[in-house]
Amino acid sequence: MHKVFVGMSGGIDSSVAAFLLKQQGFEVVGITLKLIDDASRCCDDDDILRAKKICYKLGIKHYILNLKKEFKNKIIDYFIESYLKGKTPNPCAICNEEIKFYALYKKMKEFDFDYIATGHYAIIEKSKNEYILKKGKDKNKTQEYFLARLKKEYLPYILFPLSKLTKEKAKKIAKENNLDIARNESQEVCFLKDKETPYEFIKKIKKLPDVKTGLFTKDGIKIKDLEYPYYKYTIGQRKGLGVGGGQPFYVIDIDAKNKKVIVGTSNDVYKKSFYVRELNFLTNIIKKEFDADVKIRYLHKQDKATIKIIDNKAIVSFYKPQFAITPGQIAVFYKKDKVIGSGFIEKIIE
Repeated sequence: MHKVFVGMSGGIDSSVAAFLLKQQGFEVVGITLKLIDDASRCCDDDDILRAKKICYKLGIKHYILNLKKEFKNKIIDYFIESYLKGKTPNPCAICNEEIKFYALYKKMKEFDFDYIATGHYAIIEKSKNEYILKKGKDKNKTQEYFLARLKKEYLPYILFPLSKLTKEKAKKIAKENNLDIARNESQEVCFLKDKETPYEFIKKIKKLPDVKTGLFTKDGIKIKDLEYPYYKYTIGQRKGLGVGGGQPFYVIDIDAKNKKVIVGTSNDVYKKSFYVRELNFLTNIIKKEFDADVKIRYLHKQDKATIKIIDNKAIVSFYKPQFAITPGQIAVFYKKDKVIGSGFIEKIIE
């Protein structure tokens, strides 16, 4: 009998994943990661209790892994520092890479288990001599974007039992098997409390005084002083700038060093080319220059681009300009539904 550690969040998806694996004859053990003390939208004591109850219902063992220190050092600190550097981070993707899957994979090796599993909506399948990551069946829920930073060597050991299910089908299975636990859907920034903004979170954690921030045109002309610090704003933002008049202004750059928010017209917020760093490829054969579809944030519709690799960086050039290419976000490269690799957006090329 194959043994599998299942990451249990206390929600429907991971509960159904554990249920399906047990139905398929696996020896299933649930692991819940304790990541934070404060009650937030996930990762807290209530989630641990829910996961424990589900494991009891399923008749499987359940363990808690305390990773609060690692989560603080690698996710919360990264989140805050990114904003203070004028970038917009993607904590969910980094948490999958640095915390969740790393911890499960490490435990799998330590206890001589065969697999790890989660309730993500994505597909891993073997193709020729390699394992590939693909979009899940539910195109409205598929989460491969957030998994693009995983190490390639993890893929043969990962199971996604929900890969070919829709969210509605997973809910139906949960209800039919008394796994339908009342819990809100986790959000991308899961450690923020309800309605808490990144700015409010940073101010609370760092206890920073509000610094004077100016709103400037791309030509360096000052428009006004802003009510909030530069790290409250993000590229593509239109609302909350307090600028009236004719055509709308959008944030097109954040100058953290000089504490400036740069704005322009809608034409200025569309760009074609940018640098990416810290490349992570999930396929064996990669040319120095190739075409691929690229997604620059989770809800972005992927579009065609050319990728030119230079050492562990690359230049990505879209065929058509894209709205709000944002430093700090992750660019994911695709061949149709297959994930080729990813990198962090570093800088826009004018």
